Amino acid sequence: MSVFENHDPESLIDTLVDGRFRLRTEISRSGSSTVFVAEDQRDGSDVAVRLFSADVSGRRGEALLDQARAAAEMSHPNVVRTTGFGRTTVAGVSRVYVAQERLTGGTLQDMLDRGRLLTPSQALAVGVDVCRALDYAHKRGLTHFDLRPSAIVFGDDRRARVADLGVASVVSEDAWADTTTVSLERARYCAPEQATGEPFDEKADVYALALILSEAVSGSVPFLADSVVTTLGARVDKLFPVSADLGGLASVLEKAGRSDPLERSGASDMGRALVQAAPSLPRPAALPIVSASIFDGDRTGDIPRPIPSASTPSASIPAATGTMEIIDGEPNVIVEQPTADVPLIGRWIVAAVAVLAVVVGGFVLFKFIQKDSHEIPMLTGIDVGEATNLVTEFDWTIVEVEEASEDVPAGAVVRTDPEAGRSLQSGKTITFFVSTGPPPVPLPELNNLDVAAATTALTEAGLVLGAQTPEFSEDIATGLVIRWVVSLQPNLVAGQEVVKGTAVDVFVSQGPAPRVIPDLRGMTIENATIALNDLQLIINRADDEFSNEVPVGGVTTQLPAAGESLPKGSSVTVAISKGPDVVPMPNLATSTNLDAVKQTLTNAGLTVGTVTGRVRGAPIAATVGGQVVAPGQLLPRGSVVDIVYYG
Repeated sequence: MSVFENHDPESLIDTLVDGRFRLRTEISRSGSSTVFVAEDQRDGSDVAVRLFSADVSGRRGEALLDQARAAAEMSHPNVVRTTGFGRTTVAGVSRVYVAQERLTGGTLQDMLDRGRLLTPSQALAVGVDVCRALDYAHKRGLTHFDLRPSAIVFGDDRRARVADLGVASVVSEDAWADTTTVSLERARYCAPEQATGEPFDEKADVYALALILSEAVSGSVPFLADSVVTTLGARVDKLFPVSADLGGLASVLEKAGRSDPLERSGASDMGRALVQAAPSLPRPAALPIVSASIFDGDRTGDIPRPIPSASTPSASIPAATGTMEIIDGEPNVIVEQPTADVPLIGRWIVAAVAVLAVVVGGFVLFKFIQKDSHEIPMLTGIDVGEATNLVTEFDWTIVEVEEASEDVPAGAVVRTDPEAGRSLQSGKTITFFVSTGPPPVPLPELNNLDVAAATTALTEAGLVLGAQTPEFSEDIATGLVIRWVVSLQPNLVAGQEVVKGTAVDVFVSQGPAPRVIPDLRGMTIENATIALNDLQLIINRADDEFSNEVPVGGVTTQLPAAGESLPKGSSVTVAISKGPDVVPMPNLATSTNLDAVKQTLTNAGLTVGTVTGRVRGAPIAATVGGQVVAPGQLLPRGSVVDIVYYG
């Protein structure tokens, strides 16, 4: 079935998804989903709704919803907000959808498609924003695994956000399960470990970012070739190409682009390295963003795009100028807005204005010196957006710095600098310290602890005990923790950090699993012993016994019976066959009367059957089952012997 399940995407326009999101226009499509601009009926806002195909929704729907649920809990200024998700029926087909806020500054791909390359300073500023988003997500167990320029989105404030964190990783893991079917578009930004089919983790996102920043400056993707095979092969065990033209950005990209993930930077390491490199570069110009109203997102999906040339001219937007300064450890972009060329008549106007400026210079100087001052209000606990609105009228320059807080919810102001109650002149800078929520805490090692001790260790670390699942263990004593896991981040190990209050599930030992007793009947004592030893059970031998069914030396009976269960180390008792229990046929001719005959047979272990003929003297024949038996012939004990007298 096709990507769109035999539905033309245009036919879905005006469809109401999940009773909330009304689809308006298609903005992109790929092999797994279609993205629409939609109107959220709850508040009338525009959102981007990603509608997954029925195939992906069926196979990977639960994984997509789990990742979307985790993404919806994130709150970070550099992460595109997830506003809704679920499973719904669209045009008669069950589909999973994810809705995210729609920003109007376009994507990095929009800039590159128009030849709007970035300076190293601009690329550094974008890189810091993306690193902050990746570090925040990685610490919460969310990855991207398909980071491309189209996933880096800008708001009107020209700050970068990362879209599709978590959700993209599900589709990407599917795609990379078979490297022979990977598209060139996906291969453009893959890490070497993805290319070789080896397991990959969050370091793949860092490698992708290094490729993206290099492309944003140079206009070309490192190692990109005409085919998927050549592109993938070119990255394995290769040094990342950097140029001296990148300035301080070069060393950062070299480490972030190392082939071995163990030698590669993490998101936080790369972000810190970018900040440290910032003073060596000039202040960046304003980013040449492309309005989403002009170009609604990335329309390429998995469709190959032409490789842009590094010599492609930039768009005819007047360049802005500026420098970079570091404020509280974060690069702060300060730009001078671009101005168009001034025509001749404008020069006369400028001259006239200059004369007027001389006349009123004293007044202007007086007003400049006498800037208004305003008292800084108490903003602690207020959402940063609302706090910004509260002080907009004071004309302060606002700088946001992230800070962990136990008491203030994520996204709200923890404190300001200068502090509340102080006076600050218009035009001055005020710093908002914005909460990222409680600081992450390290996971303790819980293995081999009992449940009480594990609970104490988690409580002391600021975590909680989740589900307790009993599990058999050959090595761990009953009642001790065998293993533990954070359900949404199953690959975490002790020492790695998680959000405070995270639940940790434990698997508690029930001791060794019970042993199911095999059927030993007919086995020799040696084979029965081996079978029980393999199960770590003990064999006990009872007295041997006769058996008409089991040959000599075979197990005749066992206790407990086959199919029953015993704890490890328990005993099974067996009896060994002595073969059939037989007795010799006595000579009845020596008996003088019938009573003596009967007594002789009984004493021999046989049973008296029918008696025929005249009972006088000795019998003339004895039969068993109609067959004449002779004295000394072996018969099964208890056999019925019929007696025949003459006449």
